[in-house]
Amino acid sequence: MTRTAKVGTAFATFAAVASFLISLAGSSLKSTVQVYFLNIADGFDVSRGSLAIATTLFAVITAVTSSVIGHLADRIGAIPVLAIGTALNGIVLLLSAMATELWMFVLTYGVVGAVAVTMLSFVPLGVLADQLFQGRNSGLFYALLTNGAAVGFMVLVPLWTYLDDTMSWNQVLFAIGVVFLVVLLPLSLALVRLSISRQPARVAPRVSFWSATATTFRHPQMRALVLAFIGCGTTMAFIDVHFFPHLHDHGISDSVGASAVAVLGALEIIGALAAGRLCDLGWTRATLIGAYAMRATAMVMLLFVNSPATVIAFGAVFGASYLATVVATTVWATRVLPPGVRGTALGVLWAVHMLAVAATSQVGAILADLQHSYTVTIGASAVLTAAAVVLVAVQPSPDDRIANAAAPVEEARPNVEV
Repeated sequence: MTRTAKVGTAFATFAAVASFLISLAGSSLKSTVQVYFLNIADGFDVSRGSLAIATTLFAVITAVTSSVIGHLADRIGAIPVLAIGTALNGIVLLLSAMATELWMFVLTYGVVGAVAVTMLSFVPLGVLADQLFQGRNSGLFYALLTNGAAVGFMVLVPLWTYLDDTMSWNQVLFAIGVVFLVVLLPLSLALVRLSISRQPARVAPRVSFWSATATTFRHPQMRALVLAFIGCGTTMAFIDVHFFPHLHDHGISDSVGASAVAVLGALEIIGALAAGRLCDLGWTRATLIGAYAMRATAMVMLLFVNSPATVIAFGAVFGASYLATVVATTVWATRVLPPGVRGTALGVLWAVHMLAVAATSQVGAILADLQHSYTVTIGASAVLTAAAVVLVAVQPSPDDRIANAAAPVEEARPNVEV
């Protein structure tokens, strides 16, 4: 390996570690509010419904800004976007901790916080993986980065629960904000400085936001991926909002549900890494078909949660597909779209995803109140994911099998000119 290649590999390794840590920490803004939801409502002396305005606004702003942030990553690079998001997250955490009125918290968390978290989310991470590796092992690299959020879910949530006995929610948010500004922000700025020093003379083509959005929707495969991703959003929403109430309706204890979620989290990590590797080997379409098929199977299993074993099995099947759909869809998009458009396209994908999340959350709750059952919601989610299988299966593969077979086998190296 040449000296230039070694330096490039060292930079890619540092970028991977730093981005993983930032991604992991980036999940803290959402997870703290989830864990301390009742504490925060009591702190402002408001009802759950009043505080829920902040979380609803968060989802809407995330959907609205995803494509804009993706476009920003195309224009200035994913690494600067991560640095801006790191600074913004720290500021939001401090301001949220010091909010004295509900409206202050709603605006800080629901609006600015949504933008901050989106800047550390799947969209810029997908652009980063593409910019660093340009398709060579980018799937595995993206899977590693997205697992930062998964590890955060498994590690940080128990930590917030533990700290609940010794610290107030204000103190926890303030402490995390300090960590962001004192530790993670300098790390992200160091990453920016290194990336600038490796900036090539050539620049990526500049494409306007509207042109990039139009290109996304004109591409037949991207239209199919966007429609299929609706199934991803609806099923994820069911897990986030309706899973435990559904188990309760069938006499399944919360402890069994928690065990299923733990299994889901572990398989989520394994499934993401496996999906990334399979995509790098040229099996992107097969991986996405398999992931949606598992998701549809898992949703059907929810109709038969009559024993703890079935619930645990559901967690395993759903978990294996949880991030696999995200990884395979992202890799597919970066392989069929030109540079300068990919970040915007990923943002469009996630905007549609978040709208599906919001719709399933609200409609599922309304149907449960009317019918005292989640059967219709589960059935609709299963049908949507089964339709996603068909949509993906009829698309041409994004992998150039002939070129891959003809190309000499060599060690995949990061693109050192990013």
